[in-house]
Amino acid sequence: MFALQQLLSPGQSLVVTDTETTGLHAFTHRIIEIAGQKVTPTGHDEWFSELINPGTTIPGNITRITGITSSMVLGKPLAEEIMPQFQAFLDDGVFVAHNIRFDQSFINAEFERIGFPPMENEGLCSLKLARRLLPGLGSKSLANLSRFFRIQNDGRHRARRDVEITTQVLDRLAQIAIDEHQIASIEDLLQLQSRTYSKVNPLSKHVVEIRKEVLPRLPHRPGVYYMKDARGKVLYVGKAKVLFQRVSSYFRAIEAHPARLRQLIAKVRNVEWAETETELHALVLESRHIKEIDPPFNRAQTKYIPRPYLRIGGSDEFAGLTVQVIVREDGARYYGPLRSRSQAKAIVEIVEKYFKLRTCSSIEFSGGKRCVRADIGRCDAPCEGGIRAREYAQIIESVCSFLEGDIAEVCEWVSADMLRASERFAFEDAAGFRDWIELLDSRVGQYGAVAAPVAGPPTVHLCSASEIEWGTYVLVHRGQIASIEAISPSEDIKLKVRRSFSSNKTASSALDRIQIDARRILDHWLYQNRRKIQTLEMRDDESEDAFTERISETFRTLNQQDSLFAD
Repeated sequence: MFALQQLLSPGQSLVVTDTETTGLHAFTHRIIEIAGQKVTPTGHDEWFSELINPGTTIPGNITRITGITSSMVLGKPLAEEIMPQFQAFLDDGVFVAHNIRFDQSFINAEFERIGFPPMENEGLCSLKLARRLLPGLGSKSLANLSRFFRIQNDGRHRARRDVEITTQVLDRLAQIAIDEHQIASIEDLLQLQSRTYSKVNPLSKHVVEIRKEVLPRLPHRPGVYYMKDARGKVLYVGKAKVLFQRVSSYFRAIEAHPARLRQLIAKVRNVEWAETETELHALVLESRHIKEIDPPFNRAQTKYIPRPYLRIGGSDEFAGLTVQVIVREDGARYYGPLRSRSQAKAIVEIVEKYFKLRTCSSIEFSGGKRCVRADIGRCDAPCEGGIRAREYAQIIESVCSFLEGDIAEVCEWVSADMLRASERFAFEDAAGFRDWIELLDSRVGQYGAVAAPVAGPPTVHLCSASEIEWGTYVLVHRGQIASIEAISPSEDIKLKVRRSFSSNKTASSALDRIQIDARRILDHWLYQNRRKIQTLEMRDDESEDAFTERISETFRTLNQQDSLFAD
């Protein structure tokens, strides 16, 4: 409550209050619970909280809302005893409530019944303040305000808990009033709640100019936008499926935006954009420019995050499975990228448990001394000649098949181990096996493989066209995005396919960080659009012409299906 304390002068106090009642009408219904929190400049807050016997049965609908039953208030003090205590607690403090008219009317009605005059304290309504300070926020209910400010709102509809939430909401509103409206005292805050909207929230000159000069020129197309300050420095880079809709949203209902976004809008003086043919183009371009420019308001994606790959094989005929972050042209097979090192480590653990791959270092292997894994039957000890290279190569092929999506047998082995662990009450071990099964199922479900081979066959992803953007054609060759093309349903895509193949025949399988980042973006985009994407792999015995024809026919069918669904 730092903001509220900052506004209070010595001797001043706020009494944040809430009442629970038997109904909605102050002179026919009664208070059943009242709570108040006295906020002072020193931070030593006091509490008042009491159940009240209303002298009547509490209706069932009120019990369902509040949880207060007639038996809970039976034997509790009457209002004629509690209300004088509350009046003394209130003293000359500012009376605060959310929708102040409701609570004020019930308290004054109870005062009148016991012969007290109505309260004359100044009143501050958090609902009125929210209407002035957050006009763009749809509902100004206490529940919605708590969600907007990310305040935990469990236990609502009990007076004390509602007071706690109201106090936190009021403190956030007070901070906005201090930061954006130069409010310096409680008196200023009391005046602010009664101002008209136009006086509280006049639009900044630069916002008016952007709305008038920039927004009407934005295209209804995908692209990347750049928000700049008065000196032309890029403050923020973003992508949009529809540039007009996305950029315009920043300049509507500004008061309802989170604080950091309001700070951005306060500094923006111009918006520029680069139109792209498809959303995927925009995603890749956005990521690259964020890393190149490093804008101050882009918190995420400012650095290239190393993505792990699995490496197996190479010049060593008895190779193991390792985790690498760089894909080299060294004759080894690479699989990935994987989401994290922990995920890669889990897959390596699964392989090492169920496949007899060596795990020792080259130095240990050259020593020719068997290790513990060989003693427990987890390795066939190639270091001692326990297995020939041809037989070991078959194990490697089994591991590669597993990584490429053949997980049925391994899942059976893991399930059997999970059952055995449960039977001996080793529940932590059983949970670990369960997590392995979930990992394998999710990887194959999302990507068609535990880890896709980098040097796999040329793969094409097709996304149907829409009213907003053209269709998308993506060629992945030797682990990297070889081509992204925008295609319309009416055009013959064969020329684009042939051009993308001919220009990437000599592509390297080594991947730099830009290509790895683009693959990460592509994988996410494929998953997000999985229901409208067709993926085709070039078969071993298939010519380029035949593959091109299959791609063309698939795209034509895909767009016909989508048009049928649209109708």
